[in-house]
Amino acid sequence: MEVCVLSSLLTILCVGLFGKYTYATGCLDYQLVATSSSLLVEYGNPAEVNCSISDRNKTLTNYKLGVEAKSLNVFTSNESIVMWKVDSLTMWEEDQILCYITVNRNSCMAEVNISIYKTPDRVTLSSVSDVMVERNQTQLRCQIENVGPGYRLSVHWSRADPKQNNFKKFNETLFPDLKNEKQSVNKTAYLTIMPSREDDGAKYLCEAVLNLDRKQIKSKSQPITITVQYTEHSGIMTLIIVLVSIMVLAAVATSMWCIYYHRTHMGQYIMRQLRNQRHNIHVDHGAEDHGEL
Repeated sequence: MEVCVLSSLLTILCVGLFGKYTYATGCLDYQLVATSSSLLVEYGNPAEVNCSISDRNKTLTNYKLGVEAKSLNVFTSNESIVMWKVDSLTMWEEDQILCYITVNRNSCMAEVNISIYKTPDRVTLSSVSDVMVERNQTQLRCQIENVGPGYRLSVHWSRADPKQNNFKKFNETLFPDLKNEKQSVNKTAYLTIMPSREDDGAKYLCEAVLNLDRKQIKSKSQPITITVQYTEHSGIMTLIIVLVSIMVLAAVATSMWCIYYHRTHMGQYIMRQLRNQRHNIHVDHGAEDHGEL
């Protein structure tokens, strides 16, 4: 009887998602093979893994071949193949499957990694403000419904210039609060913008992105077009506001000086001097008039 020893190092030959093989090391005279090195499964879809023994140089008897998983365990005795299969994979915690063979209490294993994902039911982009005003901050709101797993989620923001449709990504929103969330979530992302008049007619969209091990799965919102309110003569209005401000400041300064002259000794002295000068001028002018008569 051949002996299969437990190896502390498992060699995983992972070169694709489907149709590739995972081998376990540490088995003598044969290979333990899983028909997929990793699985990418949409939530609720069927999934299966085949575990088999190949390249046997000698007859192998009294062994157990099986599959361990959180949702289902299967095994067979003295058979060369065993299948793990579920009609609908809905357990988010199902992240790894182990194929194993046991001979005389010694075992070796091959790992199959599983990634479960669910595209959102809906991705909706809207503006928080009903009216966008030039140089005023506002926010765009991206609402994502029932997407998973949460810890794989991010949001990409894209923009197209007015009268164009070539959207370009310009920002990304991450969710550190979801780093431990393995199930589906509802999430809302916000983006702050400060539109200018050049942004009038620009288009925006957001994408819910699932960052899986070997690919990104994206779900786009419908784009929205923004309208920015602005004044054509804003330059003239700015000049008028500046001039009015200067006049108000001048009036305030004049009032402050008047208060100073009336309420301080120096101010009262200056005021007396001014009154004396006006009186002397008046007297001199009166004397000249009398002399002429």
